[in-house]
Parts: sequence; C-alpha cells; structure tokens
Amino acid sequence: MRSIALCMAVALLMAPSNAPAGEDEKRWYLMEPPVDETSSFGHGVLDQAPLSRWHRIATFSSEAACESKRKDEVEASRAETLRLSKTSPLPTRETFRGAYRDSRLAGVSTCVSADDPQLTSQSTP
Repeated sequence: MRSIALCMAVALLMAPSNAPAGEDEKRWYLMEPPVDETSSFGHGVLDQAPLSRWHRIATFSSEAACESKRKDEVEASRAETLRLSKTSPLPTRETFRGAYRDSRLAGVSTCVSADDPQLTSQSTP
C-alpha cells in the first residue's frame, strides 16, 4: 500500500505543470529601510536609501500575501502607538520615539520581487 502511495506522489511531482518554469518559485520580500539611531529626522528611518541596503523582514510566495502582511504590520504599529498614548502614566519619551519609528518603518515598508535588480548592490535606482 505504501509503495502505491509513493509511486503516485512521484508521478504527481513529475507531471508537467501549466505554469512556466520558475513561476512557482517566485518569491516576494517584505523590506524595510535601514535606521540611523543617531538621527532624529524622520525618526531615523532612511527610506531614501538604496533598496540594496534595506532589510528583508519576511519572504512570501505571492505579492498578495506580502502586501497583506505589510498592511497588518501598519495597522498593528498604529494600534500600538494609540495604545501607548492612552496608558497612564504615559510611557517615557524614548518609548514613544521607538513606537513612532516602528510605525514609520511599517508605513514605508514595501514588497519587492526577489528578482528585482535593485536588490543587488551593483544596480542603480
């Protein structure tokens, strides 16, 4: 019985697909820019940095999944900032700075195809 199941699994794996070669393997990266902890401008978020310097946060099998996660992160960071503003006593200034930085990071994060040429350091924007 196991050999029949194994043969069927191998046959399915070897069956031709309707998708062009490589399409099944396309990946999307959720990227966020680097942060300069010494800068107060824009909470230190370097969103003008070349994409090759951005940090990969997560990998997804589709752009839609990546965008969904990105939107969830934007909402979560906004909710956290709002929650902090309603706590008593209020959090420290440093805590608020971190929350605003995280919110800005989420807001400027972007989904990028794994084959985007801007991901390599040799490419130019």
